[in-house]
Amino acid sequence: MKSMHDMFFRAGIVLRIYPSDRQKEIIRKNGSASRFVYNRLVAVNQEIFLLKKTAHLSPADRDRLSYLKNAYQDAVHIKNAVPFLSGDGIDSDMVLNAIKNYRSAWDMYRKVPGTRLPSFHKKGNDYSYKTSNHYTSKSLKNGIGLFEGSVRFLDKQHIHLPVLGRVRLKGSKQKIESLFNRTSPTRIGSVKIWIDCAGDCFVSLALGSDEPFEAYYPKTESACGIDMNLSNFLTDSEGNVVENPRYLKNSERKLIKAQRKLSNRKKRAEKENRKFYESKGYQEQRLKVAEIHRHISRQRLNFQRTEADKLVKSHDLLSVEDLKVKNLLKNHKVAKAISDVSWGQFLRILEQDCDKRGKLFIRIDPKYTTQTCSACGNVMEGDSRIKLGTEEWTCPKCGVFHLRDVNASVNIRNAGLASFHEAGIALNIT
Repeated sequence: MKSMHDMFFRAGIVLRIYPSDRQKEIIRKNGSASRFVYNRLVAVNQEIFLLKKTAHLSPADRDRLSYLKNAYQDAVHIKNAVPFLSGDGIDSDMVLNAIKNYRSAWDMYRKVPGTRLPSFHKKGNDYSYKTSNHYTSKSLKNGIGLFEGSVRFLDKQHIHLPVLGRVRLKGSKQKIESLFNRTSPTRIGSVKIWIDCAGDCFVSLALGSDEPFEAYYPKTESACGIDMNLSNFLTDSEGNVVENPRYLKNSERKLIKAQRKLSNRKKRAEKENRKFYESKGYQEQRLKVAEIHRHISRQRLNFQRTEADKLVKSHDLLSVEDLKVKNLLKNHKVAKAISDVSWGQFLRILEQDCDKRGKLFIRIDPKYTTQTCSACGNVMEGDSRIKLGTEEWTCPKCGVFHLRDVNASVNIRNAGLASFHEAGIALNIT
């Protein structure tokens, strides 16, 4: 069977798992150990950076520098330096993946502008770690994939995971059924196991195959531009408007009440000199707050996936604004509303769906898309510039009446088509 890198199609699936109390403790143990390894590498790198400045002056600093470079160069040396990483219940592949995550963070810092240096991971109420799937020579020869290896499906309701063993699972019946009915060998690559803040457990599997995981949607020979805004969720170039559901705002009163109660229990525990993890009332209320946050997040995710699927199914080319969400969040007046609408998450989902379904996706510079007349190309500048809050306007040059958001989305659509034409790519799109 081919390696993950050689397989043409890749996908991921998230499944809910129901481990026993003993298995939950193993997940917490490995999650804490993974955070420890990552943080230790961050600390060692910071110390090496400082020691390099003084090593030429101090023999002790030179010796310390040499020790750190040798002791933390790979997983074997790290386990020798930190013996508990070789103890019972510790997944050996967890250490390898923690090192890989640290190196990936450095790669992101070097390649992606604006990315911060790798920093310490704070301890929280969630635990996660990554492990790897290993196949025997027999399973690789037979090309079975899903039902052999250290991570394998035992049946449609159970999965075997390293160290944890047999665990009951639950997920989309349609997706699980499709995995069991595949004709091409499907390989399981990296695996992430985690417990969220509300105490529920999940496993994420990276899958690879030469057979597509999702069927391509039929061609529609149409293109669409999408304008994102806060007054409504989006407006497309066909004049369709999707209202902003405002899930956070709708649940805000309930969330504030639960958070106030949590704060009062925190103050009571501090007054009585009790630790938070020993305070039963505090932990019960913390779970309630976490469940409200998770409910809001799931509502938003389900809404965005539904809207993205509608757009991908009905168009061959989707052009969207290349929004710099991090910069927009710096404006404290609209940061909360932007976080609630979650533009960045929606655009990622839309791009992934286009890739899976065989459709085209392009990000367009939003500069002047609102100020340009889509009929004649006149740009509104100076005193005639369209001010924020103006929803309707008439072009002074050609006299065409515009709805602000529809006009912007038409400009985005035209810019997307023009980008492909300039690149010499012929599109059969009207």
